[in-house]
Amino acid sequence: ERDENGLIKGLDYIFDENGRINWRKMIKNEYLVPNKDRTQETDITKLEDKDILVLLNGFKNILSIRGYINVNYESLATGQDFCSIKCSIDFMPSYETEGRSVQFSSTGDATYNNTTPINGKYYLTSIAENRAFVRCVRNALGIEILGRDEFISNKDNNNQFENISNSPIDPYTI
Repeated sequence: ERDENGLIKGLDYIFDENGRINWRKMIKNEYLVPNKDRTQETDITKLEDKDILVLLNGFKNILSIRGYINVNYESLATGQDFCSIKCSIDFMPSYETEGRSVQFSSTGDATYNNTTPINGKYYLTSIAENRAFVRCVRNALGIEILGRDEFISNKDNNNQFENISNSPIDPYTI
């Protein structure tokens, strides 16, 4: 049940100094993992945001807390080795949007070059869909931590498909 501000009654929200919800701080530690390309530390509480990735369920949880009316996906381009998806989310009205429902959209893509070989071979559409969803939620709510679904570890990408170069992948350009 939500109050007149669009907030879940009884939930302890974390606010920033401007009175806005700090959605990053609302992500539970159980949905955070270390970015193993950046750190050997495994204790999330000891890491800075730049050394952390958010699991897909963390973004699903935050979206359910924020409140939404609808989530839509649109295929933008699909081929044998490429898929691009657009995710649009209609957010519920809240005090942060002056009582209006707002829509936010983001895109995600998946190719053999920006996925792990086994996952890219079989799940390009699902990977692109998850990336679009993660980007939509985190961009709409101002969460500046990459989602695990957006990130391809250089360590994960050691065994490329035969027709793809083995050039290093920059995880921050995906």
